[in-house]
This record gives sequence, structure tokens and C-alpha cells, in this order.
Amino acid sequence: MPIVTATVAAAAQSDIGKAIKDRIDRFSEGMPVLMNALDELKAVHPFIGVVVLAFKTVYTLEQKRRDNDKKIVSLYVGMKDMMGALLLYNDEVIALDGTNIEDRLKSLIERTADDIKACSNVCDAYMKKRLLAKVLLSSLWDMKLLDFVELFATRRREFEFELTMHTSKGIDKANIELGAIRMELKEQMNVMKAVFEQLASPEQKLLLDLVNAKGGVTVLRNNDKVLLDLEKTASKASSSPNVEGHHTHQANPGDADLEFCNLREDILEDPNAAAEKNWGVFSRKFEAQKNQIIDELTLVVQRESDRVVRELKGKAHERIRDRSIHEFWVEMGWRGNVKARHFVLALRDYHLEKLTSEANGVLGMGMSVINNSTNPDAWAIKYIDVMWVQPILEAFDDDASGFITVAEVNRFTSSRPVDWSLPHWLAFWTVGFKWSIIDYARKIEDLFAKMEGVRSVVLPPNREAVDEYFGYVWDGVHTLTAAVLSQSSLQSSGPDDFKRFKSYLEAEEVRLGNNLKAVDYVIDEIDTLPLIAGVGRIEKTVFPLLYLLMKRHYEIMRIMRTKILSMRELQEGVQGILYIQGAISYRVKDLINNFSQQRLDPEKQFESFAFGIFKYYHNRNALWTVDYVRRLSSPIISYNDDNEDKDVKPGDVLNHGYKDELSLDYSVYDGHSADFIPNCGDVDPPMKDILGSWNGYFYDLKGVRWKAHSMMTFVLVPGEAERDFKADIWSLNGRQTITGSWSMGEDDVMQIKFKFKLSLSSTLWAPMFFNGRFDPEHDALTGVWGRSAKLESSMGIMELRRIPSRYLTVYPSIKELRDNKLLALWKFAIAAVRNDIRREHWTWSYFSERRDDRKTVVSLLVRSRWFGSPLNAEETGTLLEITRRLIPSDACFYDSMVDRIRAFTCVHDDADCDSCDGRIGGPRLFCLDCAIRSTEPLDLCCAPQCVGARVTREDLEVAHEPSHRLVKFRINVLSRNHGRAYTAACDAFERVGETRRKIAESTSHSDEETGPDEQRTSGFGPTSAEIPAKNDKPDDVEVEDKTSQDARRQVQDSSLPTCGKCKGRLSFPFWYCIICEDNLYICDGCDAEGVPDLMRSSGKHTEDHHLIRCLEPEKRDDKDEGFPSEQRLTSMEGRLDGMQTQLDDLTGRVGDLTGRMGDLTGRVGDLTGRMGDLNGRVENLTGRMGDLTGHIGNLNARIGNIEQLLHRLVGATEARAA
Repeated sequence: MPIVTATVAAAAQSDIGKAIKDRIDRFSEGMPVLMNALDELKAVHPFIGVVVLAFKTVYTLEQKRRDNDKKIVSLYVGMKDMMGALLLYNDEVIALDGTNIEDRLKSLIERTADDIKACSNVCDAYMKKRLLAKVLLSSLWDMKLLDFVELFATRRREFEFELTMHTSKGIDKANIELGAIRMELKEQMNVMKAVFEQLASPEQKLLLDLVNAKGGVTVLRNNDKVLLDLEKTASKASSSPNVEGHHTHQANPGDADLEFCNLREDILEDPNAAAEKNWGVFSRKFEAQKNQIIDELTLVVQRESDRVVRELKGKAHERIRDRSIHEFWVEMGWRGNVKARHFVLALRDYHLEKLTSEANGVLGMGMSVINNSTNPDAWAIKYIDVMWVQPILEAFDDDASGFITVAEVNRFTSSRPVDWSLPHWLAFWTVGFKWSIIDYARKIEDLFAKMEGVRSVVLPPNREAVDEYFGYVWDGVHTLTAAVLSQSSLQSSGPDDFKRFKSYLEAEEVRLGNNLKAVDYVIDEIDTLPLIAGVGRIEKTVFPLLYLLMKRHYEIMRIMRTKILSMRELQEGVQGILYIQGAISYRVKDLINNFSQQRLDPEKQFESFAFGIFKYYHNRNALWTVDYVRRLSSPIISYNDDNEDKDVKPGDVLNHGYKDELSLDYSVYDGHSADFIPNCGDVDPPMKDILGSWNGYFYDLKGVRWKAHSMMTFVLVPGEAERDFKADIWSLNGRQTITGSWSMGEDDVMQIKFKFKLSLSSTLWAPMFFNGRFDPEHDALTGVWGRSAKLESSMGIMELRRIPSRYLTVYPSIKELRDNKLLALWKFAIAAVRNDIRREHWTWSYFSERRDDRKTVVSLLVRSRWFGSPLNAEETGTLLEITRRLIPSDACFYDSMVDRIRAFTCVHDDADCDSCDGRIGGPRLFCLDCAIRSTEPLDLCCAPQCVGARVTREDLEVAHEPSHRLVKFRINVLSRNHGRAYTAACDAFERVGETRRKIAESTSHSDEETGPDEQRTSGFGPTSAEIPAKNDKPDDVEVEDKTSQDARRQVQDSSLPTCGKCKGRLSFPFWYCIICEDNLYICDGCDAEGVPDLMRSSGKHTEDHHLIRCLEPEKRDDKDEGFPSEQRLTSMEGRLDGMQTQLDDLTGRVGDLTGRMGDLTGRVGDLTGRMGDLNGRVENLTGRMGDLTGHIGNLNARIGNIEQLLHRLVGATEARAA
């Protein structure tokens, strides 16, 4: 190894190596000259335009990257050299042999354009990879990138060769040169391999040392813990933006595993697969950038016809394009740059003098000149003033350095609308821009209000996506809009001035909208933003960009009212907004550095910079205080379809498919899932031999069934290519379609390979690879499976058989067959026959077991995947046991049941039960009293043991008590409405306090009237299901007394509220709606049944309405307070006397019970007679047992036959082995 390392280092330090590294460092030098030369060549020979445009497109995309990798730059160096070879072409269109240069080069040109696009896609996929992925698979990525280095070098030689052949040089001389070129190319590639190893960044080298210390890539593939630790280390070292860090959404119980599986997939993803997956997104970006380049070329021609642009080599001022600025720049004697404040004042003086000279000095001075002038730009010149210095210098000074350069002047003046004057353009950035961002901030907040309004009417399966959208997006966007809306409203210009800016704002919306359409509204990385928004400060376009994105997201939510959409629709939208927030964070960091270098206080600067839009991004704590959140009362605009665009169609908005309804997966019972073999008459062996239905399990390397997975069914059908196949798969992880391939290996053994992912609802597990062979003798597909296609990294064995799934559930595992094949097969035969008999005879035990398995699996899967208390060891064992005996069709159907339950259940973000630690699904209880003492909410599920639990937590100084005030949420409480819900709940507790006291007093009076015994019997449900005896007669006197008591109580309680649903009397605990304005009370029994369908005077009561739990007020003996001790003793003696009286009453009632015991003795006699009847039934059962004995005899005979068959099978096996 040291010798190899020394050789590599020597190659990298050779003259060629040094030259390559030098050219990488100086890549950008000469690019403008090369581009101009290629444009001139294209004008003469249009057929090369396709490759020139491709080169310009990918170069422009690469220039927009914030971070550049030197390995990627090396590819563009090769691309640059290749394109430079075209400049060797002279004007000879027709060669000496009569051939046309276009005929000779056109095909090569077109292939090269495709190569350039493919290379840029690979570079794009590589740059998106996290640091650990680049390090772990560095050898594979280097090979992929070096292929393009070699390809471009080859293309360059091909261009040179073709041009040589086209000129006067002979074929022999060209062939001699071609041979020398091949030797040079081989040597150059060897050096490039060495250079690539040295181009790794310091972070990559450090991480590579850690990887090697942990055992290398092979070890890490199967060590999840070490891989996760390395990723954490890499994330700290990497400077790339981490979109995942911006969200506030909490994952599901299984999301940690799922996210890690996605992380593993991203890290270990093959470069070819990564490039293929990235192709769709990249192609959209490529086409968008290409169209922008074409449009810019057209725009330049139009501007040159409108105003003369003169750019000369010489002094700095000679490069200024705008006439007016050039004029006073020269007068002031400035050079390459000037202080921003001096520039603005000079600009104002220049235009004032111009107005005065136009009026021959008769208009006066200062504002009088502006107000009395007839110049069409006079209205705008008034904004070029000292009070507007800050926005004007920001408009010019992109880097906030405090100085304005010639390049910044040219960039500013050339970006103005063609029909606008310079004063008009300056006026926009002084007042028009502020007006626009305030207007957009209000529109964005209105969109949030409308989104929350439509959220209440989207289909239940879509609500999770909407809630997730708010959880990720709202706080970051509101941090921007709150900063803008906290500024004073625009009062400095009149309505007429507003209209002067609308044309530009509308044109900007169209431009941004077209760019977003070009990439299907998908922002896949932070470097895509310049492609959409254009090069320049993010603050210039962030508000219209957010508005257009959110406007589309609102249309997606509208479609969610009638269609069930993919989660990816809004997730892609969330991703784009998070990348915008990442760009803002970058901008804020750059500004902090610039302000610090100028010795300015960043805190004060952000108050005014760009009208203060970044002040809360710089200091979030200034906005996000507990008081602010609790005071926040964000509006909701109820959805009204009459006010919306009726022409929006799903196909015009959606990037992914949709469903009309979420149905259970009944297709697994379609009749040909188990034994289906496709009728493919045009398919020949051996391909035909593997088509059809296969069933199998995952096994570990010892041959034991993998606990985590159920049996799987594969149905193979022919694929597109000759040796490709497709397969439908279903199991407890749902269903999917995969592709695979086969080939003939050694000894004509058919090799099978495919890759698939085990899905869980909308999330995918890490990819699985199968690498095996077809065994025609045993009619089986056998091989290994793992998370990599490499055999040495396999995790276990996989075996697929034609055996029907109901038999395979009891078929012995690979290990059992190895240990004792005869015994294993014997057990299998017994179990298979027993199951067949139970199934064919429709026995109750067969159906009851299926029913119990279904209920148990669905219940436990919901808790393990989505919500509910965590599974204990016993429940986990039960789930695994049932999973192993499920057939794939049942398993897939149960999976669809679990998904449906999840889709129609609200699972609360950031809400685990603080009592049982389970994820809360369904109603959530939030403690108001604990919220006062901690910023972290205390949440409970509705399980009785959790509601009545005393909960302690480290951040709570005082434990949560069952008597605390609880609020019930049946939907996710969005961050923007937490304050409104909190305030409304507190106010509701105040309103209901008097009602609680009256109900408590009424209940107390009722208890005193009914007496202790009646209290016990009336306060609970029936204690016995016993049927009254025939001689039990109603006591008319008691009935009459009770009726009169109820009548008196009804009169007494007429002022008290009743349950809004059952109209019954309220008892503690009961619930009170904090939203309904007409005081809706619901008893505990009705609330437990779900949301009552009630139409109130204030509107319909829905699940969006939150409830508070009303408990009996704590009893206080206010009458005793302040009494002398003797009076208290007297009072206590009186109470004891009352208790003695009650005890005497109880003694009398015990006597009554003794009498009733006599009646029970008579009933026992009746039961004795009924026992005689039961004896007769037992005799009938005895006869049926005899019949069953006969059936068992038949069963034994069948088992005997199977035993003989197995003996023959064993004998044949031993003979063959001998």
C-alpha cells in the first residue's frame, strides 16, 4: 500500500498533474472569450449551435452553484478543452474530396451535446449527495466522473481528427497523429486518477480516515449504528444547507427507522441509480436554463435597438453603459468605485440641475423645482433624496460593502424595464419595492388564512399532508411577513405613484411564474433558485416567489377536497420553500459578515436593511416569545368555492397521480393471485420457466425466518427487454411493482437479479437486492438478499417456491430442513392436512382464528407504526408470531386496513402522551395548568388510566395532577392558531365556572334528597343483568314518590344546561365547546361516542371545535371558616348524629335483604329443573362426538398414507445420495 500511495502521489505531482490542477484553479479565466468565439463560429456554421447551446446551458447552471467541487470543475475543464477544439475549424465548408463539413461533424456534434447534458446531470446528482455518500462511495463516483473526463478528451480528439481529415492533411498523417493521441490520453487518464485523490476536500479526507478506522465501506454497510454516527460527524463538518433542519414536524413512532433507511439509501446509492433518479428533475432545469439563454439573446437585440450600449477597454468610467450616470461619474472624477452615500447625493444633484436647466432657472430651487416641472420624470426625482439613501444604495450595492462599483452600476441599469427611465427605476427601489413587499406579505398571510379554511374540508386522507405543510412552512414564512407587517404602512407616496410600478410587478410575476412552470414548480436544491429568480439578491424576489409557490399549493389543497393525492405533491412544495429559507439564511450570514467588517452593529442594520425584512431571521428570539405566540390570533377564511377559479384542473396542477377514494386492497383476493401463471405464448424457455406466482420468506444467514417480514408473493411477467421481467409483489408491507433481469451463468444456470423496496404507506424502506438462481429440479428461486447488490454484503437467504401460500405458512424453514429433514417434513404434513380439514369443513375454529388474527394484527400494527401506546415484549412477540403464519393476500389486505385507519385518524404533531409515551392518535388532551409552568406542552391520550394519572417531568416543578384543566383537540392545532386556542380555552374556563358551581350544588341537593342508598343505585349503571322474578311487583307508592321527586328536581334544575346531544342532565365530568357561541355542553358519555352532529345557532359543531373538561369544583367549607373551636365541634357532633341515623336506616335495609334471600331460594329450585333439560342436551352432544370419532379415524388413515409417502420420499433421497 505505501508503494501504491507513493506512486499516486508522484503521478499527481508530475508536470501533467501540476498543469491539470493549475487549469482547474484557473478554469473561469478565458471563458467569456471562448463563449464569444463559439457564438461567432455558430453564426457562420449554425449546425454546431446545438452543442454550443448545451455547453452554455450547463456552464451557466454550474456558475450558479454556491459551492463548487474541484472534481466537478475538472470535468468542465475537459468540456472547455473539447469545445475549444471546434475553434480550429477554418472557413473551408467543402473539403478537397468534396465532402461537406456539416455531413462529417453533425452526428458527432449531436452526440456531444447529449454527452454534455448527461455529464451535467451526473454532476448535479453528485453535488446533491451528502458528504458521507461522497466519501463512502468515492471510488465509484470517481470512476463515474473520470469516465466523462475520458469521454470529453476522446471527443476533443475526434473533433481534431475530423477537422484534420477535412483539411489538406493526408489520411496517413492523421492516423499517425491519432496513434500518438491514444498514448497521450492513456497517460493523461492515469494522472487524472491520481489528481482526483488529491482533489478531495479536507472534510472528505478527515471523514475518509474515520471510515477506514471503522473498518471501511464493507463493514459499514451492515453496521447501522456506526453509519449513523459517521453521518452526524459529516453533517457537522459539511457546510451545505440542511433542509431537514428547518422543520418543526415530529415524526411518527416508526419514522426514525424509516428516515434512517432513507438515509442509508441515499448514502449507499449507486451513482448510476442516483443519476437516473435525478434525470427528470435535471432535464427540467436544463430546458429552463436553455430557454432563458435564448430569451436573453433576443432581449439583448431589442435593447440595443432602444439605447446604445458602449463598452470599451480603458478607464473604468468608459465601461459605464448608462449615459446619465457616465456623465456625472466623469464630472466627479471617480474611478472604479465610489462610496454609496456620495453616489446617491451626486445622482440627486445631477437630476435637479437637469430639471433647472430645462426650465432656464425660473422654477425656483429644491422641491419647488420638482413640483413645478413638466418633465415626465419629475415625480420620480423627488425620491432621489437623502431620506431615501438607504434603499437606493441597497439597490446598487448588492454585496452591502458600502461602495458602488462600475459593474454594480451596469448590473442595476441593465436590469430595469426597457421603457422605464433611470429615475423611474430608482423610484421603484425607494418606495415601490417597499409597497410591493407589504402587499405580498398581506397576500401571503391571506393565503395562509385561506389554506386553513380549506383544510377543514379536505378529504381526511389528505389532512396529514396539509398539517405537515403548515408544520414545516408557516413559522419560517411568518418570520418574514411579520417583519414586514411590523413596519409602518406606506404613506410617502400617493395612489397615482403605486400605479406607476404595477407593470413591472406584473411582469416579474409572469417571469417567475414561467420559470416555475419550466421546472414544474419543483425546487430540488438551493442552487435551482438563481435559475428561477435570476442572479441577484434574494430579497428582491423572495416575496413574489413565495406568493406564487403558495398560490399553487393552495390550488393543490383545493383539489384535495375531492381527490386523494400523493403526499409528494405538498412535500415537494415544502422542500422548495425550505430551500428558499436556506437561501435567506445564507444571505443573513453574509450580511452579518459584511456589517461586522464595516464595524456596524448587525442588530441595528437589520432593522432598516431591505426595509427590515430579515430582522427576525437575524434574531428569531425577538419575535418568537411565549407571549407573542399566545397573543397571536391568526385569521381563518372559510372556504367558498364560488369565490375560486373554476377552470383549475388536476392535470394542470399536479405532478403525481391521484385517487377518487381510498379503498381497501381487495384485489389480492381476485381469484388468480395465488396460482396465476401468465399465458405468454411468445415467450420461450428458460424465461417461461420463471414466470408466474412465487411465494417465499426472508431468512437470516442461518436459515431462520426473518422476524420482521411476512411471507411475500411475487407474480412475474415478461418485461420490456428480452431478458427483463416485471413482478407484482404483495405482503404485510403493501404492494409494489419491480423490475429484474436474468442471465445464463456458469453451467447454464439461470441467474436472477432484482431490486425492490418494502413500502410502508407513503414511505419506503431501504432498497433490498436479490441475487440468486432458478433451481428447476426443486422449482424454486434461491439466493441471497441484502441492502447491496454485492454478494459479500448479503444479509440472509431468500427462497421463493411454487408451493401455495397456505401450505408455505407451515412449511419448515431452511434451518429446520437442515437439522432434521424427515421430522420437519412430517410435522409439515400433519399441519397441512389439519389446516386443510379445518378449511374445507368450514370449522368455527378456522374462521375464529382468522378473525382474531386480523383484529390482533391490525390493532398491533396501528400501534407499532402510527399511534397508541408502545408495544410491550409480549405484544411484540404476538405480532411476530401471527405475522409468520399470514398468507400474503391476507397480510396485504390487513396492511390496507391499517393504512385506512391511519388515513382517517388525526395523528397529532409533536404530541406523545406524557403518561404512556405513546403517539397520540384521535383526541388529544392538553393541560393548561402545566402550560403556564413549561414551554413544552403536557399532552395526554384519552385512555382512562392516562387521564387519571399523576405525571412528573423534569421541566415541571410541580407534577401534573388529574384535577388540572384539560383541553381536548380532535385535530392538529397549528402553530399559527395555538395562541387563539389557548386564549379561548382560558376564557371558556372563566365562563363555565359559575355553571360548574351550580351543577355541583344541584348534584349535592339531589344526593341529600335521594339518600345514600339511592345515590349508589342511581349514580351508576345496572349492577346485574338478572331478570326480575315473576312475583316481583312494582311498588306504586315508591314510583309515585320518585316521580314527584323528579318533577321537583326538574323544576329546580330548569336553569341548568343539559347535554347538547342527548338532552340529559349533566354530571361531572362533562365537556364545554370553546368555539360554539351558544354555550354547547356535552356529557361525557356522548363525547366518548365521537363528535356529535349538531347544528347550533352559531353554526355547525364540528371536530375543529375544541372542548374543555369540566370537573366538580373543589369543595370548601366556607361556613366553618372563622368559627370558634366550640362551634366547630358542635357542628361535627351534628354531622355524626346524622351519620348515626343513616347507619340505622342501613340496618333496616339489611333486614329487607334477608327477606329477599328467601325469594332467591325459590329461584334455585327453578334452576334445578332447567339443569334437567341441559342433561338431555349433553346426551345429544355425546352422539355427535361419536360421529366426530369416525371423522378422526378417517383423518388417521389419511395421515398414514402421507406417512408412507414420506417414507418413500426419504428412501428415494437416501438412494440418490448413495
